[in-house]
Amino acid sequence: MTSIISTKVRSGDAEIAELCWFMRFRDGDVVQWCWRDRGAPPLDDLSAIRTPRSSSRNRHIPVSAYSMKNAGVVHLESGLEHDLVRRLDRDPTIRRMVAQPLRLQWTATDPASHTPDLLTIHHSGAVTVWDVRAVDEQDDDFRVKSRITRDACAIAGWRYEVFSGLKTVERMNHLWLHGFRRRPPWTDRYKNAILTMAAAGPVTLDALFGADDGSEEIKPVVWHLLWAGDLRTDMKAPWTLHTAVTLASEVHHD
Repeated sequence: MTSIISTKVRSGDAEIAELCWFMRFRDGDVVQWCWRDRGAPPLDDLSAIRTPRSSSRNRHIPVSAYSMKNAGVVHLESGLEHDLVRRLDRDPTIRRMVAQPLRLQWTATDPASHTPDLLTIHHSGAVTVWDVRAVDEQDDDFRVKSRITRDACAIAGWRYEVFSGLKTVERMNHLWLHGFRRRPPWTDRYKNAILTMAAAGPVTLDALFGADDGSEEIKPVVWHLLWAGDLRTDMKAPWTLHTAVTLASEVHHD
């Protein structure tokens, strides 16, 4: 049984005679997936096709990261992938992510294969496949595999993105908010007042922190609401007490 989406896939100057997809579901065996006969795969059952491991031949250092979206650990190949997961874990449009989600194999001039780094499933049903590679490590081999993967995803109706990293300030801001991803038990005591202040117009961090009743409990709630996306601020700028905070447009409050 072939797993070809179409009998021929053209990617750049290369004509791929055969393109096969391999996936794993519910931690079972790796199987070929035939889109033509079976349609889209059951993404809620999709599991990692492999688990990254360190070795003398592997230049990456595996990372185990806890995902709030998954309510569980995802096994990653590098700290750069962890940077992406921290960013995506805050994205309210995403409901699940899968690391090492599939393997593509194809026959062109020479047989080759590629395993993307991450797959995200959105509440809308949209799917994005991610490769993670720093710009200075995107060699010719990667660019060829990336182009073929992009074209294969387009045929499947999926998006494909390459994540090359964040600027230092944005990365540090995500790292800071990552420490407040768990909802404080006392959040309901302050949440509506914080959202009301933000809804009146841009409000500074200083003003929000100044609404504390002396318990010092309001600060972690503000940071958590920024992590959760209920509040918005400029993630690419250094934060000070004068940093402006706004209410997310899709958030409703009493």
